[in-house]
Amino acid sequence: MKNNFNNISKMFLAVGAAIIMFGCSKQFLDAKPYGSVVLSQAINSEDDMNTAVNGLYSSLRATDLYGRTFAVKGDLMADNMFLSNQNSGRYLSFNNYNFTKTDAYASAVWINAYSSIKNANLVINSGLDPAKSVNVSQLLSEAYAIRAMIYFDLVRNYGLPYTVGDPNSNLGVPIVTTFDATIKPARATVAAVYAQVLADLTKAISLAKNNQGETMTFTATNKTRAINSSFMSKYAIKLLAARVYQNMGDWTNAKLYASDVIANSGFTLVTAANLISYWKGATPLTSKTETMFEVTSDANNNVSDGTLANLYVPKPTGSYGDELATKGFYDSFTATDVRKGLISPSTRSGQAGTAYYITKYPIDVINYDDVKIIRFSEAYLILAEAQYNLADIAGANATLNTLVLQRDPSKVYASTGTQVLADIISERSKEFAFEGYRFWDLMRLNSTFNKPQTQDANNVYTYTAVAPGNANRLFPIPNDEILVNPNMVQNPGY
Repeated sequence: MKNNFNNISKMFLAVGAAIIMFGCSKQFLDAKPYGSVVLSQAINSEDDMNTAVNGLYSSLRATDLYGRTFAVKGDLMADNMFLSNQNSGRYLSFNNYNFTKTDAYASAVWINAYSSIKNANLVINSGLDPAKSVNVSQLLSEAYAIRAMIYFDLVRNYGLPYTVGDPNSNLGVPIVTTFDATIKPARATVAAVYAQVLADLTKAISLAKNNQGETMTFTATNKTRAINSSFMSKYAIKLLAARVYQNMGDWTNAKLYASDVIANSGFTLVTAANLISYWKGATPLTSKTETMFEVTSDANNNVSDGTLANLYVPKPTGSYGDELATKGFYDSFTATDVRKGLISPSTRSGQAGTAYYITKYPIDVINYDDVKIIRFSEAYLILAEAQYNLADIAGANATLNTLVLQRDPSKVYASTGTQVLADIISERSKEFAFEGYRFWDLMRLNSTFNKPQTQDANNVYTYTAVAPGNANRLFPIPNDEILVNPNMVQNPGY
């Protein structure tokens, strides 16, 4: 988890001569996006750009980025999960809410995120003209979308929510869009980072040429690239935009983009009958079923035991099984809710009471587990929340029920008033359980919540109350960055 490159300036200098790892024995037609490129070499062709973009995707797989830590923080720091008494020593600061300015996870996330941004910048600044090649246009679209996604998640981790306080004065993260080994960037405001995110997403949407299931052909080399769920495609980018607008409280635009995805993407919800098998799958999809974008792994390209599955699944498989769901969360699912089958009540040596294991990510020792980043279900939940906030109560209930029908056929919502929002947020917690969403919902809603930390033999929990003023809700800016960059400002409380 430690990294020798402990500030942006040093990192950009070092990675200028680094390579993005690639299993060279694999054929180009393989389904997963991995490639290699020496970063000091120029991108001179669409084939070069494709290799660079594949390397960009590979960098997202880092354990302390989208490979695991982002998802873990989004649940372990919320109210439905806790760290087992018997654990591997990972993510203790998340469970205990006791970050320090030298926290290794906060530092590793920062470094990995800016390394991926550097990879995106390499593609974006290549100089190839998208007007002369539909492939270049699509590849640039993906690079812009990934840069937007990373900045969005960075500003959420290190800065206050857009809807809390004044985003024009609250500090976010540095915006770096070109390579310069000498820079010592200051933190931009939260509003400025969101503006950069939206600018990148707007550009990505304008450049996007392909939807999932389509194929790109590189005529100069006669290579092809199937657009599967491993790649950012047109409507995945639009749903990411809806997510950003949701976090900004811009319900008109959130509704606009979510509605567009539902109406025009061609994607379908995974059905109740297929949900469990859907989560067991570890193969990128072209079917436009549920998964719009995921970070994928396989036998040659993975982070081994640094995956979500190895952290969550029961100990007898040889993995950690550190994080457990609470009894209260398990009991919140009705008997007819198929999602209840993704939590397994059992026992664990060293853990008092019932161990509610998370089995959403079963270990596949060939492909390992893939981390789903954008799912079609989110379009319905964003749209329902937007409709509620735009005073369309009937529409919000109808939209919510469309999703819930495929999860719990016995459940029908017909609420009024603020209960409608409570229903939507509850369904979000169930639908995206252990995918890293819950904490961010609590943050953007500026909620106070009880964080479970330990469990006794009677399944009774000790809690710590987490209020909006709790400094540990935000990651500290890495201390090494503060030490070497006179323009960097630390978060309050560190």
